[in-house]
Amino acid sequence: MTLSHIQRWVERVYGACRVAFPRCEYPGCAFAEPGRWRAAAHGIRLHGQWYCSSPCFEAAACRRFQRASALVTGPASSATHRRLPLGLLLFERGLVSQAQLQSALREQRENCGSRIGELLHEMGIVSQRQITSALGMQWACPVLPESALSAVSVPALLPAVLLQRFGMLPVYFSNRRVLCVAFGTVPDYTALYAVEQALACRTEACIVDSAAMNAALSRHLRHPQPFDHLFEGPHTAGEMARITCSCAIQQGASEVRLASCGEYLWARLETPIRPANLLFEHRNAPTSGPCHAIR
Repeated sequence: MTLSHIQRWVERVYGACRVAFPRCEYPGCAFAEPGRWRAAAHGIRLHGQWYCSSPCFEAAACRRFQRASALVTGPASSATHRRLPLGLLLFERGLVSQAQLQSALREQRENCGSRIGELLHEMGIVSQRQITSALGMQWACPVLPESALSAVSVPALLPAVLLQRFGMLPVYFSNRRVLCVAFGTVPDYTALYAVEQALACRTEACIVDSAAMNAALSRHLRHPQPFDHLFEGPHTAGEMARITCSCAIQQGASEVRLASCGEYLWARLETPIRPANLLFEHRNAPTSGPCHAIR
């Protein structure tokens, strides 16, 4: 056996030992010192980093929750600057006249919060299909036919409260870990980023008719998700970390990932049965009750 063969063998053995007996990522952990080892099965991973015990994991999760809390300032919104306004896009496509657009804009100023597309549809000027097509062009997103929602098989990937909050539905998850998420209105890219963080995947947005999206969400929300839990009311980062750690241990989670999604802090637990989702309201959100399973 040559020296190079011995060196490769040693590297393989060392790599296998590092997998079976990883080093705790928490600074100051006694088992992070040289010569102190614990089996990987005894710990929990947080965003790919391994922590040997519940105290180490809880301390790391607390820091993560503190950073995520700083990002939550209210409902998530999509930046619309540098995009052609929907009304002007409909005008350029010859679907509305200048007088019709000006009338809808006056109505929008009088009714703050109304969308220009909805006003034009209520006025009987454009159809819902024309609005959906224009939204797809505005946001450079593919437009799915209504029939695509009837074949959805992956809605349970995301918590029901987030699906309803952002008007979205996952429609396809490829074996390359690319999740296609449909929106009934304007795509919310802050929500998509949170999904990428929580599921460790890449997301792509598409648009469907808003009426079809509402019907699909109503069908999905009829079925309870026993692995999704919403914790209402204010919680400190330490409390959220403690609850997440307890649930992870009880359900035998191998990995946990955290994300900030609108007014919620989202903990995704990878468990042997199926993933579990914990949602915590931001401390500035209104308090309305105790923890309960999402229905």
